Amino acid sequence: MDQQTQQENREREWVRRLLEQKGMHPLELKSLKTPAPDVGVRLPDGRLLAIEVTEVLAGEHVRRTAKKKEAHLARQAAVGIYSMFALPANASDVACRIEAKVGKDYHVPPGHQLQLLLAASTFEHGAVAATLLLYVSVQELNQLTHDMLARSRYQHVYLHLQSGRGLYEWNRRQRWHEIHPPVFDAGGAPGPQELDPQTGK
Repeated sequence: MDQQTQQENREREWVRRLLEQKGMHPLELKSLKTPAPDVGVRLPDGRLLAIEVTEVLAGEHVRRTAKKKEAHLARQAAVGIYSMFALPANASDVACRIEAKVGKDYHVPPGHQLQLLLAASTFEHGAVAATLLLYVSVQELNQLTHDMLARSRYQHVYLHLQSGRGLYEWNRRQRWHEIHPPVFDAGGAPGPQELDPQTGK
């Protein structure tokens, strides 16, 4: 399987996880070709969604704002790839991902609603789940990102913390708000992933 196919599979899976948590069961979920957004969705009620998918990683804000020399020294000092993900991501990292997406010139298919999915605390990196959590507040998200989202073409934006199942939504009327708080166990780690008894997913 080539890298492009792997990426498309990952994007569809992350959209599937988001819709599943929202209690939505799409009739169709398919990869779209650039310059369209990443994933097209057809819902039972007739709505069509075009969802751009991106991943929020810890330290992106620091890496993007550091000078080239500083970034080079930081890479030399890093102890393996794990150190890049050793600290939780934060609202500044979310803002960096949004900033990278709001200026894109999407060719949205006719009749589709443009949305953005920010996937965080994803399962694929394989590190200890607690180190991948993203710690944000609604107030921070609104302060750092509302204005640029309001100027964008996005109609809905979702921040989905896959480990812990936290879910936040932005829209023009309500701004950022919490749909489902992250679930933690007694030790502060994400709670167990809730599985569908029929599908096991």
